[in-house]
Amino acid sequence: MSPTASGQPPASQTDAPQFESDPAKGRDFREISVHPNGEELLFVECSRALEPAGGCYVLRYHLTRKSLQRYVLPEQYFYTSASFSPQGNYVVMSRVPRHDSDQESVQHAYDKTEIALMKSDGTEFGILQLAKGPKVGPNISLDGRRVAYWRAALRKPASRTFSNNFDVWEMNLSTGEDRLFAGPFLFYERDGLQYLSQDEMVVGAYGPVAFLRQHAQSMTTYDKKYNRSGVYRFSRGAALLPEPICTEVEGAKIPSIDKDGNVYFYGQRPGISLFKRSMDGHIKQWVKPQDIGGISSMVASSDGLSILFTYHVRGTQPREAKEGMGMLDTSASGWKAIDIPSLERSDTIPVMMTK
Repeated sequence: MSPTASGQPPASQTDAPQFESDPAKGRDFREISVHPNGEELLFVECSRALEPAGGCYVLRYHLTRKSLQRYVLPEQYFYTSASFSPQGNYVVMSRVPRHDSDQESVQHAYDKTEIALMKSDGTEFGILQLAKGPKVGPNISLDGRRVAYWRAALRKPASRTFSNNFDVWEMNLSTGEDRLFAGPFLFYERDGLQYLSQDEMVVGAYGPVAFLRQHAQSMTTYDKKYNRSGVYRFSRGAALLPEPICTEVEGAKIPSIDKDGNVYFYGQRPGISLFKRSMDGHIKQWVKPQDIGGISSMVASSDGLSILFTYHVRGTQPREAKEGMGMLDTSASGWKAIDIPSLERSDTIPVMMTK
């Protein structure tokens, strides 16, 4: 068996560790964030548990105390994503007005997406003054002075995807200036974004439409050249699309970084796994347990000692939105499921508007 570039033999699915996944406990969890203390998680859950009409709530879970808290946010909105600031003292989130499930109502709501910012204790809640249009996945800069987010375009009803033409925008909280961080590149799909420094970020994206059109390339050719990597490193103001990184692993996506700049991501080599690419280029692999379906979101703790993730529960259909939550201990290579208490058992965190 030949070694990989990291000096380790390639893993296979038969090497996968054990992991207990209970379909009955699957819930509609959304993108996950971890506090710099490594103990608290922030995520969104959509559910009808608290009200018949349903809602999407911003939740905070403490791993050691096993306690769940729910921010009491304005009820006329669905909350679509949320994340801690790098210091953990602020929370930034995206929200859309409540809507019916028909295509026209959904599109009308997402065209009015807002990004909100508050202190993590629920005080000083306010809305960023941004142009209308779909906005998702906001993240706060290392110094807390900027908010980056994905802006997209809505597609026609009955299209294969709901939105596309994703680009990273950034708002300066001091001046109110809102502009492209880099590009435009018009990605077909997106996942995470995270600041690497004040002027750089690591992003997960796929299908740079603007680049392919300009160079008359097909996505097949682009994928073959870069091993289907969907991980990029952007510099503020860059007009030219940089080459993807983490190309040593096929299909790299959903990147996250620790405080030292190491990149964690999801991919295949040949087992479907979580990976760490160190600053020196060394790659470490943790083969995903077979009970875990596809990883839908993931984030590394700032010290790199754990990776928190949401995953599709095997044995359920995608339309059921059955997601589980788990954690990988990177030092011991141990995987475990996280049993989140029910929404009915959550304690509330009052939210106070900025005066």
